Amino acid sequence: MNNNAVLKIAIQGYPGSFHDEAARKFFMGEEDLELVPANTFDILAKKLVDQEVDYAVMAIENSIAGTLLQNYRILRENNFWIVGETYLRIQHNLLVNPGVQLEDIRQVFSHPMALNQCLDFLSTIPGATLVEHPDTALSAIELAQKPNREHACIASLKAAELTGLEVLQEAIETNKNNYTRFFILSRTKQPSIYHYNKASVYIRIPDEKGHLLKVLQRIDHHGLNLGKLQSFPVLGQFRHYFFHLDLEFSDIKQYQAIREDLKKVTVEFAELGVYDRADLRDVIIHETLEK
Repeated sequence: MNNNAVLKIAIQGYPGSFHDEAARKFFMGEEDLELVPANTFDILAKKLVDQEVDYAVMAIENSIAGTLLQNYRILRENNFWIVGETYLRIQHNLLVNPGVQLEDIRQVFSHPMALNQCLDFLSTIPGATLVEHPDTALSAIELAQKPNREHACIASLKAAELTGLEVLQEAIETNKNNYTRFFILSRTKQPSIYHYNKASVYIRIPDEKGHLLKVLQRIDHHGLNLGKLQSFPVLGQFRHYFFHLDLEFSDIKQYQAIREDLKKVTVEFAELGVYDRADLRDVIIHETLEK
């Protein structure tokens, strides 16, 4: 994607965050890569809109927590284009300052989602208080900058490597099959190429009996796989809904045909991106090993 210039990528979070890892995974092979932190997803979007970065990496769903609904709002409102996706296994680890033991810990800091996903392990630390923090990686950075024997944090192994914190316990998440899907976003629409095999779209249909069924029947008729179907209420319109769909296909002409067909049975049809489906072999292999 890059020739000579530095490729700037906005990520939600800080060095060592899961967005950091996802960006490096997707842009693997890019030597001149600059990751630009953003405290929130709205700030991340603004950096892309203001052309401070070339692309943005944004989490869209987690296998445990579900869909990040506000991020679909950000996609629609800013007319971003999805150029790709990647999946990352989420492994949480207990990090401390060197020499700290489990019995020393009185407070554990991390993002609320990380804390919730590690409750079984955290219950084994007697008397420890859980403290919500805006970012997993930032909680590690702050602990490294202000050492405290009574404090620990939950973050990635990469965060431990970058900050010099000690990994007291690896893989403390309750559910080991924990994955997050990330979108790679561009400011502008990019042309579809023949080998693309996945599309993310959103539609709006009339609030009438059988219209969603008509959509599903057309997808089945064209032989596409419906990878995701997510409903969202239309703001200010009672009983009106948007539907986000992920359509998987083997040939771009197959998608072009269903696209024109769906426009006939929807009030609104818009593309969010047409791109290559993520390679899920690492996800499948890990799930097999867990079983």
